[in-house]
Amino acid sequence: MRLFGTSGIRMKDLDPQIAYKVGFALSQKVEDVVVARDNRTTGEMIKSALISGLLSGGSTITDIGIVPTPTLGFSTGKHQVGVMITASHNPPEYNGIKLFKRDGTPYSPEEEREIEEIILRGDFKRVDWRSVGEVLRDENAHREYRDHILKHLSISREFNVVVDCANGASAVISPYLFTDVGSHVISLNAHLDGRFVGRMPEPNRENLQETMRIVKGLNQGGGDYIGIAHDGDGDRMVAIDERGRMADFDKLLAVFSKYIVEKTGSKVIVTTVDASMSLEEFLGDGVKVIRTKVGDVAVSQALSRYGALFGGEPSGTWIHGDVHMTPDGILSGLRILEMMEYFDEKLCNLLDQVPSYVNLREKIPCEESKKSPVMKYVIEHGERVFQRSPETVDGARFNLEEGWVLIRPSGTEPCIRIRVEGKNSSVAKDLLEKSVKLVKEALSVL
Repeated sequence: MRLFGTSGIRMKDLDPQIAYKVGFALSQKVEDVVVARDNRTTGEMIKSALISGLLSGGSTITDIGIVPTPTLGFSTGKHQVGVMITASHNPPEYNGIKLFKRDGTPYSPEEEREIEEIILRGDFKRVDWRSVGEVLRDENAHREYRDHILKHLSISREFNVVVDCANGASAVISPYLFTDVGSHVISLNAHLDGRFVGRMPEPNRENLQETMRIVKGLNQGGGDYIGIAHDGDGDRMVAIDERGRMADFDKLLAVFSKYIVEKTGSKVIVTTVDASMSLEEFLGDGVKVIRTKVGDVAVSQALSRYGALFGGEPSGTWIHGDVHMTPDGILSGLRILEMMEYFDEKLCNLLDQVPSYVNLREKIPCEESKKSPVMKYVIEHGERVFQRSPETVDGARFNLEEGWVLIRPSGTEPCIRIRVEGKNSSVAKDLLEKSVKLVKEALSVL
């Protein structure tokens, strides 16, 4: 049984018995745990089950209530382990469990496997009635996180910002922090509702149509509003520029990376294998770009390994290592303002400085049992197809002069994911056709 995926446990109609077992397994290893949740309708049920398991093993729990994931991650610094009850950007019928270490980084796959193995073995030791743990409440978590973030910001200009919280946990703090730095804030979907009635928590183009129209409408008379949109738990951020355009993920990552390099002098940026080749081109030869597996776990590990200050995924999951090590969409949004002030430029103009390339994606259905042999075939035979040796950090990435191909097994679905990028549409289409043919060829011989 595999419980943990690429970002903790996430399941539709998550069974509270799983939460109880995770809590019980965790109690066999640690004594001091901080727990929080987002505002999904099943959150209190899952949290109660988790806490019951922790208490059964004698752990002491500090409950900080409904907070965004970055607040929980930051608060873990005072405890051995942090547990966030959230399914992040997934629809309301989902819930999940994500574990964090004292330094604010998520559990590694190896550490998650240890918890799974305790559960599989049923290797639980229940304490007697005299040693059952206790539940404490911490009402200061919001304030401590807020003060820490503000201490690391340098914003003197007044900005106009639409903050879309998706009716999620970021609503309890994000609009207030933007106000704290002097912005004029219009809040959207800023009341807590675990049904996500304003929009679904995934901050994608489809779900942000209304938000984009609002930003564009506010600026038709010459205004200069930008939009910051969060997912369900506030660990991600999507920006909307002054023209009402959802910022291209790769372009935003490139512009912000340039800001970090110029302001701090740091010469290392961390990103994932699925980020655009425009990042290296935009930053230039003097900056080393480290590419990791997809997922914030790998990004945080690389930040520590290479001493980098910033690492981000194109999805908007960014880690600001000079502030804290948990992915933080609220801090990311605030630092967009900081970046705009530093360059003294509108967001739309900054984004337009980054080269535009053609990106295409495809998913090929593939059973879990066939993923490994398919990837082995792709790695062995892809060199013949693309005339390049692949990078195998995460799947197989083939870098060519006019583009690149990434073929990797999905960590959440029974499929092989293909992403290609080309300097023009004909290159991108050709790379996608070759990639799809290669994967289908691999499936046909298995």
